[in-house]
Amino acid sequence: MRPNCYTQPVNEQETVDRIAVLAGPRVTALLRLRSVRHIYDPTPGALNSTFVENDAKVSLDKMKTASQPYKDIERFLVEEKVGQYIVGPGVLPVVTALSQAIMRKTLLVTRRLSASRSDRGVVAHVEGFGIRIMMHFDETAGETILVWQCLFGVL
Repeated sequence: MRPNCYTQPVNEQETVDRIAVLAGPRVTALLRLRSVRHIYDPTPGALNSTFVENDAKVSLDKMKTASQPYKDIERFLVEEKVGQYIVGPGVLPVVTALSQAIMRKTLLVTRRLSASRSDRGVVAHVEGFGIRIMMHFDETAGETILVWQCLFGVL
């Protein structure tokens, strides 16, 4: 039997890092980029920043944010459940927003989000897509909150 390396996450940072790694292939599978060129800019940026390449100036004026509350997130962190209950629901709203934005467009630019004062908890990035995942515990609600964010622009 294969050992389940994800039943006991060592800490919150390792947990969110693992979720980000698992989210990459799911985003690739869901996002259809056949007729649209995608450029990922790893330089941290904020909403309304610009990206310039070969006389093309793209305003990164769109940001999709989705959050997921979990009463007891540990029960979903086992290898068999993390994709279905954490990655899937987190990635879907982001991919839907990207898919709608690229309709009849030729270029999609995503950028790594820079840190802001309102950030809480631990952060990981889905490499190659500009998707940031933040995880923190809300004391008032008694829930772990996962926030998925993506900064992008289209041309």
